[in-house]
Amino acid sequence: MPHALDAVVREDLRRAGLASHGALPRLLALLRLSPETHLTLADIAELAAKAGVAMPRAELSHHLETLAGRGLLGRLPTTSGELTFDTVPEPHVHLVYEDAGHIVDLHVSNETLLAMLRDVLAHRPAGVDVLVRFRREPGAAPD
Repeated sequence: MPHALDAVVREDLRRAGLASHGALPRLLALLRLSPETHLTLADIAELAAKAGVAMPRAELSHHLETLAGRGLLGRLPTTSGELTFDTVPEPHVHLVYEDAGHIVDLHVSNETLLAMLRDVLAHRPAGVDVLVRFRREPGAAPD
């Protein structure tokens, strides 16, 4: 892992109240280096194995849930029902294309998003579902 990324990952883990040694920093660095930002558990297991960070699925799942619970990864609801993690944890909009199985990040203003929604609802009212997720604060206990 590049030294600068190593330092950033360790600092992010420290700020989140997590250990900055062992497999966790290696896993987080690996995810941040991935060109794909939306990854399933199977995708991450494959990436980890290729990078020499292989671990049992249960342990990997625990680490991912820990990172997501502390706000260092995002979780995406998908149409497949398979949990997908987002390596970009900051709130942003997603388009989920059910037929193609693609998830696309949108970094647009609220005004642009509303205009896009108005347009798509006008042209395909029966072909669009809108999901609004209210995120809990990172590290906060679930209700």
